[in-house]
Amino acid sequence: MQGAKSENLVWNIFIFIGLLIIIGGLVGIYFVFQYEGKIETTGVITQISTYETSDDKAEHEVYVSYVVDGEEYESKLNGYSSGFYEGQELDIYYDSDNPNKIGSKSLDYILFLIPVFGFVFLIIGGTGKIIKIKKKSLEKNLRKNGQLIHANYVETILNKSYSINHKHPYNIICEWQNPQNNEKHVFKSINLWENPENIIKEKNITTFPVYINPENMKKYFIDIDILTENI
Repeated sequence: MQGAKSENLVWNIFIFIGLLIIIGGLVGIYFVFQYEGKIETTGVITQISTYETSDDKAEHEVYVSYVVDGEEYESKLNGYSSGFYEGQELDIYYDSDNPNKIGSKSLDYILFLIPVFGFVFLIIGGTGKIIKIKKKSLEKNLRKNGQLIHANYVETILNKSYSINHKHPYNIICEWQNPQNNEKHVFKSINLWENPENIIKEKNITTFPVYINPENMKKYFIDIDILTENI
């Protein structure tokens, strides 16, 4: 099914992007935090320029003046903070081989946020993959060891709480009354990426096989093979 493939692709993309961001961030941190050959001094912010990018985002350039061996320099800083203002004194460093190249240790620490963003992508993608693996494992276990019942088909609903590429999946809702205690149980199928209602009508399907764990009714699986073989 195309939707299921897209779902897997999305989780894989999240994992891939997360790993790239983490690796890139760690490499950047490694090189930036090589302070050998960088000399600390104090500078003064002389100018803060603000301009808009092509996507209407505000960007800032901070220029700092400082003195090296009696000679005054003015160079662009390696970042911006909302707390900066013109005339502010800053602890900076400059490259001993290239005094025009300056930076600030306090801004360098912002680089640690990059791997954090990477971990967020990695967690989202990894969680999605793990959930799918657990559902597959539960299905396999219930098919082998669970109790098979037949639940009455109630309706097909659109799962608006979840979407891939702006498309919502469908869920089949079934109901079963336990003959031993007359308790009613409602079951919801896994996500279906095509509307199964026409197939249900064509085949006059009124019940679906459901594998349950009698000791824990929250663990169940609706067998929708009769639908997916046609989708």
